[in-house]
Amino acid sequence: MTKRVIKRHLFSLPALLVAGFLTSCNSGQSPGSGSGEPEEHSFAGRTITVVIGLDASAGGTTVGRLLAKHIEKNLEGNPTVIVNNIPGASTLNAHLHVLLKAPEDGTTIYYGPRSSLGELLQLPGFSFKYSQFTPLGGVQIAGLVIYARTDSIPGGVGAPADVVGQELRFGGMSPEHGRMIISSMGLDLLGINYKYIPGYPSSGNIRAALISGEVNAATDAAHAYLSRVVPVLVDEGQALPIYSMPLLDENGGLVANPMVPDVSSLHDLYKEIHGEAPSGVLWDSITTLLELDQTMQHVFLGPPDMDPAAAETVRVGIAKAMASEEFREEAMKILSYAPGAVGHERQSEILGATSTVTPEVIEYIEAHIAKNSRY
Repeated sequence: MTKRVIKRHLFSLPALLVAGFLTSCNSGQSPGSGSGEPEEHSFAGRTITVVIGLDASAGGTTVGRLLAKHIEKNLEGNPTVIVNNIPGASTLNAHLHVLLKAPEDGTTIYYGPRSSLGELLQLPGFSFKYSQFTPLGGVQIAGLVIYARTDSIPGGVGAPADVVGQELRFGGMSPEHGRMIISSMGLDLLGINYKYIPGYPSSGNIRAALISGEVNAATDAAHAYLSRVVPVLVDEGQALPIYSMPLLDENGGLVANPMVPDVSSLHDLYKEIHGEAPSGVLWDSITTLLELDQTMQHVFLGPPDMDPAAAETVRVGIAKAMASEEFREEAMKILSYAPGAVGHERQSEILGATSTVTPEVIEYIEAHIAKNSRY
């Protein structure tokens, strides 16, 4: 497979991303619009509803509420911005609400996770394509860290390579969940046997199952790993990181996650264990998922045919909010990290990348999901 190379943005450097986003917005460019000055638009006296496809207690809602607060401060006209949680059907209820019911004036937009795999694999409920929405910007949350209990194998785990050839009980959500797929593919790549234990509704439930010994391996976003796994398990000698998922740099190359510099990146650990760089359809599937699913975990989306001037105003407001020092400081206090911005043009490329995935990779991903669904 020839991987589509990413050459636009460096997601591990949020400030650089936001600068590019603002340049795009200020130039008046939007998908298919070419260059030229955007029409003036103001949301003065209006209320903008941000529909979040998660329940009110979800971590993604915490991020969304924080973003909504700072977008309100940076939108032209100083409108009121409120959040409306519409959970259900793995965020599809919220997707369809904005796709089918939101007015075109920009007063109702979507924020939250998306399922690139739902569209790619045509999973139940995906009667639409993300390209039907108006792209307003994306959010890079954090890379993943895969870890295991130190008592998960006889004799204990003293180093990541110790679990190669061993069997782990890997706790996960639905087998179709993108985070679970790429994380367990990494285990396969390294030669780590595992039994996939599905059905946990959230990362918090998986962590609780790992603490109790119900499972002995799991995956978490890097910020959650640092704040919730390290103090409770790693510092106490009860767990050890196996690897982190790499990030993509501005030239499409793989780089280690800077949030966890002491954790071996997947491709580096593979070289250490096997003496060569990873390759083949499994590796192609992992790098495809890095591009499709892990470079932009959350999205802002407007309804189809959203008023172009309103769309540009929202894009600029999002970019300014995420570029502000006030947002970054509050994010560090509340989230322990500052999410990175993804410009709407790059967002469009990522949303459209499902059409470039080879049949070989699609078949491999489907087979991997089927394997994890057997348990």
